[in-house]
Amino acid sequence: MTDVHGTAATQSRAEAALWKSARQRVKTLRNGTRVVDATVWRTVKAWAVDFGIVVVLSIVAAVLAGSSVSGTAGKAAGAAAATWLIAPWLYGFCCAGGRSLGSLASQTEVVRISTGEAPGFWRAGWVMFARTVLFTVTVLVLILGTAEGSSPSGAEPKGRHLTIDRRFPKLPAGAPEAAPYDHPVTA
Repeated sequence: MTDVHGTAATQSRAEAALWKSARQRVKTLRNGTRVVDATVWRTVKAWAVDFGIVVVLSIVAAVLAGSSVSGTAGKAAGAAAATWLIAPWLYGFCCAGGRSLGSLASQTEVVRISTGEAPGFWRAGWVMFARTVLFTVTVLVLILGTAEGSSPSGAEPKGRHLTIDRRFPKLPAGAPEAAPYDHPVTA
């Protein structure tokens, strides 16, 4: 049933488009669990929020160290660099369930490709460090390599984690095919 403005019809079309998009992003993990991969924009949103948190912590550390009685520009830069390297680990340890503030904001979750479970305590720290520090370094190396006229060489990284869309349930291995995932929507 629709109102005068047709909002119910619009909502059902939007839901149909959402399910169609989800069906195209289904991934089967190594243990047979089926999940919906997060869109690039949701992943970027999660990474941007987490990156912003680490940047803010680094700036706060620099301001506190630089504005102290014995503060210098060198101490401020050192505090910012140390915080830049340590804060992602501590932040990741706090997000061992695979849900950081960025993933909560974007309705995503980081899971292990092998089992579909959230990364453990140490692995969560590493994932956050990779998101905020290593990714930044990789982008800088690519930019510098392009500016120099060469391309960086090296093997592709081995994927261990996947960012999934939490709006869609995980289907365990051996589960019957479920309508929104595996069957086309009938119009």
